[in-house]
Amino acid sequence: MLLTAGLLHQGPALAGEAIRVALVPDLPSVTVSGNPDLTLTDTDGHVVAGGFKGSVVIAAGSQGLIIQNQSTDRRTLVASSRSGAVHVDDQVYGGILHIALYHDKLRLINELDVEDYLKGVVPLEISPNWHPEALKVQAVIARTYALYQRQANLGKEYDVQASTADQVYGGRMKENPLADQAVAETRGLVLTFDGQLILSAYHSTSAGPTENAVDVWGIDLPYLKGVSCPFDQNSPYYQWSKSIPMDTVQKALRTAGYSIGTIASLTPFRWTEAGRISEIRLIHSGGELILKAEDFRRILGYTELPSTRFRIEKIGREIQLQGHGYGHGVGLCQWGAKEMAEMGYRYDRILKYYYPGVRVEPYASINAAEPSP
Repeated sequence: MLLTAGLLHQGPALAGEAIRVALVPDLPSVTVSGNPDLTLTDTDGHVVAGGFKGSVVIAAGSQGLIIQNQSTDRRTLVASSRSGAVHVDDQVYGGILHIALYHDKLRLINELDVEDYLKGVVPLEISPNWHPEALKVQAVIARTYALYQRQANLGKEYDVQASTADQVYGGRMKENPLADQAVAETRGLVLTFDGQLILSAYHSTSAGPTENAVDVWGIDLPYLKGVSCPFDQNSPYYQWSKSIPMDTVQKALRTAGYSIGTIASLTPFRWTEAGRISEIRLIHSGGELILKAEDFRRILGYTELPSTRFRIEKIGREIQLQGHGYGHGVGLCQWGAKEMAEMGYRYDRILKYYYPGVRVEPYASINAAEPSP
């Protein structure tokens, strides 16, 4: 297939609100295909190559993208199919795929309608077998989060990442009919405060009161205030224990850029109002380090340290921890929402409980020019 520009390509239109999702990680090459065929265009819609009936291998080159072993000087392409879906290696994504050369690798950004995006998010963020009202809760907060981030990232190359950095997204192969129904039944509904989209933070398991956002992230938002959460005791993360090798802790901190020696002690330094550790104090052979507990959790890994609601049982060659909960503790508790749904609460009541003062309303009806501060 000749790699020459052609006519303007009239690819599948993206209806409704589009969202740009960065698929992670960045890759050295990717195999893409379409059904019945695949078309590659430039960012202005002019055909670069079209009519591929099989798969196409695109790789990162030193000067530009390499398409089917043919070097080009192009640094960005858009892949689309008449079916409205693009196959990427062993995954399938709706909408179109932006392929860009980025630091000698390929950055893949899936652009699609936000409602289709949610179908690939809801069943990965919670179990699709949960109560239908809990699934509706997840659909509304995931939609609100995505559209909020789209506003916050105006001018950037993507709106959200397809990982726990934002929301886990798996494309069409992860869709589930029960989750699809929840998305459909809440179509277009978002959470607002004073007529603006909210930052709809959520987490798995609070295991106690939820947090004030100001205590965790230093941002004071009226709808992200701590509330009582006695509903999540059936969560498998309600209580946990961990033994983390000290070598692992030291290596992680050094990799993150902290110049530390051998750690002699690690103790809580401050606590939040809700009872989580706010800051930790490390004494090491090179001095002292005061670190935000949420930063410490991020550096170690969120699965390694599920939450900052923990106590240190023993420190030596290993740090032995006993803790409760999973996540940052801000906003909605997913396991709490599950229990409330099973108790008979509607999805809108659950949302208003965890986000005090919000409204549930159609996105089309609000003035959403800017995100909340």
